[in-house]
Amino acid sequence: MEQKKPGRFAPLLLIAGCALPILLMLIVPFRGQLSVSDAENRTLAQFPRLTLESFLSCQFQDQLEDALGDQYPFGETLKGGLVSLQDQIYQGESKALHALFPSAAMSYTEIAKGYYHFAGDESRIVEMAWPEEKYASPIQAQAVRFQNLEAPVYLYFIRNSRSHDFMKDDAQNNAAYQAILDAYQPRQAACFSASDYEEYGTLFYATDHHWNHRGADQGYRDIIRLLLGEEEETLPVKEEISFPVAFNGSYARQSGRITGDSAFTVYTYNVKKAVTRLNGKNGTYGHQALYEKGRYPTDELRNHYAYYYGGDYGEIIIQTRKTDKQNLLILADSYSNPINGLIASHFNNTHILDLRYYQRDMNAPLDVNAYIRENEIDLVLLMGDITLFAGMQDGGGE
Repeated sequence: MEQKKPGRFAPLLLIAGCALPILLMLIVPFRGQLSVSDAENRTLAQFPRLTLESFLSCQFQDQLEDALGDQYPFGETLKGGLVSLQDQIYQGESKALHALFPSAAMSYTEIAKGYYHFAGDESRIVEMAWPEEKYASPIQAQAVRFQNLEAPVYLYFIRNSRSHDFMKDDAQNNAAYQAILDAYQPRQAACFSASDYEEYGTLFYATDHHWNHRGADQGYRDIIRLLLGEEEETLPVKEEISFPVAFNGSYARQSGRITGDSAFTVYTYNVKKAVTRLNGKNGTYGHQALYEKGRYPTDELRNHYAYYYGGDYGEIIIQTRKTDKQNLLILADSYSNPINGLIASHFNNTHILDLRYYQRDMNAPLDVNAYIRENEIDLVLLMGDITLFAGMQDGGGE
């Protein structure tokens, strides 16, 4: 049998396939490097400066790999398209099962893999509470990292839908919080939670796992009472402002269900100016001033939570120069973003570290006790949802 020869265009296609990724990367110098990921609410890796020391230690190669992954043109669009395709398939399967077995429908209705409506409420997207077998061992393993710290440890747990089953009562829903307390053994602790689904809707965004402006305000006041006692006076709300832009959070973006809040609403406060350092450089955290001047993005999938309040950095330091106050270390995920400045107003130097990004952003592993000694930390606050206390990456995106 005569063997077919490759087509005359095969070599050209091969060359084009190899050249296309390189040509796409040439877009970056003209476009500029992106700084924040809308999909993940984090600072993106930047292309590193080449030095002999960084090359020999392989640090340059590692940072270059991270930057290529974060800065590649159309990368987020391609990821989003794949997620959308997967979810469309999953939604079709789910609808077929409900059509065959309508009597089996439960209070939770799955709309995409891992995302649900509860009680027929199509305006809100939630996750389901993690079972004990998912969180028990990781919590125990992560807690070891924070034992024997050289400053008193306070703990603030935020119970979102990842640890709140709306079909169970408070006592049953406290299991994850109790497991965290048993493992971490903090000096004092408190839990932010809603009593039921209706109250949950007043404290959390409709399409995101984060707390909204009301929830964040309550969390700020809880934390100050936890750290400094009932007698410490907290900042009053100055004004409630709603910006006429849709906020579709991580749940909407990941599930493909664009059903978010019709307005992005915030509280404002009279917070005195402070020096802010982001990953070792002076900077401004968040874009509140731009929003209040009417200069804000209006595209449908904009991550307003990150753009208004500020995204995730490995290290944020807020210096108020109140030398009569204590120094605070906050180990948190993105739940602290709306209240970093509010909490810092009660302290001298406030250090906020994100365990997910510290080593990448600061080019060094985190030794918590060494950090406490170096920065003369008086108090340590651990705050976040179950992903932080279980040492897991936040799969919800923001």
